[in-house]
Amino acid sequence: MGKKVGILTTNFFSPDGTRMIYGGAERYGLELTRLLLELGYEVGWWQIGSGWKKEILPGVVLNTIPESKSEILTFPNLNQHFYEQAMDVDYAIYFVTFLAYPQVLEKSISISHGVFWDYPGFDHQLPTEAERKEWLRRLHIALNGPQMVVSVDTNTINWINATWPGLSHKLEYIPNFIDLKDFGPKAKHPDKIRIIFPRRLTAVRGVNEAARAANILLKKYCGKVEFHFVGRGHTDRLEGEALKWASGNENLFYYWQPPHMMPEIFRHMDIALIPTKGTEGTSLSCLEAMAAGCAVITTCVGGLSDLIIDGFNGLLIKPTAENLINAIEYLIQNEAERNRLSQNAKLTAEAFDIRRWKQKWQKVISKVFN
Repeated sequence: MGKKVGILTTNFFSPDGTRMIYGGAERYGLELTRLLLELGYEVGWWQIGSGWKKEILPGVVLNTIPESKSEILTFPNLNQHFYEQAMDVDYAIYFVTFLAYPQVLEKSISISHGVFWDYPGFDHQLPTEAERKEWLRRLHIALNGPQMVVSVDTNTINWINATWPGLSHKLEYIPNFIDLKDFGPKAKHPDKIRIIFPRRLTAVRGVNEAARAANILLKKYCGKVEFHFVGRGHTDRLEGEALKWASGNENLFYYWQPPHMMPEIFRHMDIALIPTKGTEGTSLSCLEAMAAGCAVITTCVGGLSDLIIDGFNGLLIKPTAENLINAIEYLIQNEAERNRLSQNAKLTAEAFDIRRWKQKWQKVISKVFN
């Protein structure tokens, strides 16, 4: 039997185990698990839950810890329970940076999926100066504990280097990935321009701005454009509301698909909307849209500027509905520009192929675990 790696996260599934979270981070986690298995390691996962277990891949069990209370935006009790339960674990990966507080296994790696404290509502969660100082103290401990910290974007690395220069030797930049072989030739639909919002239905992902843009532009360009909202909501009720909203217009669609179906969906789209307002690393949805040859409209948030150069392979905007509407209209009205951005996006995506991602991760794993 190989050495065992324990991975700690907050929620791969909902705490009751009924809903898998189909986000970029969870897809990242599955690919990292597959890589570890290929390298001969055993893998186990731990998350918040009521004691239930699930097999998420053959031979890979997701265990749960009955701890859901955060404290200063960290989970010290979850961290402690993992430390106590994972007695048969040789190495640890803390799938979210702040889960590495207050203690870590001797040989461990943590992952930063982007700055999550740039969202406008963040200050309300830590209203006092004392709470903010304590959170920074805990974040520093969480970053200092593991032997290496893998960051999916340069935005986070730059922030850490500016705040705590002494941690720079721990940081490793490994951006997110796409599997290029999953993306075939682009489908042609000359009758309509198809626009996709391929994100979870959350405010921080810009769903409200995208919905407002759809409502306005479907009226203005009636019969000439389609809007597809493709992503899960956090509750059945929210998804039901989205279905009801979409049913009122024959050119508006809401649905969601498992990750392996997304390349085929993107193949039929012309414009992709990634109007993130905060907490973003290098978006898998953005990379998939680029690999499929969509013209991407995104925001100057987190690691998105690692992917998009404004005016070369996409458009970078400030995250407002007005800016989003103007950018969509610009691409609707300028087919040549839409095609140019599409071609350059597809070329850029080649730098993020999963084979390069695996090579970089193998070096980190070898350095820390061996």
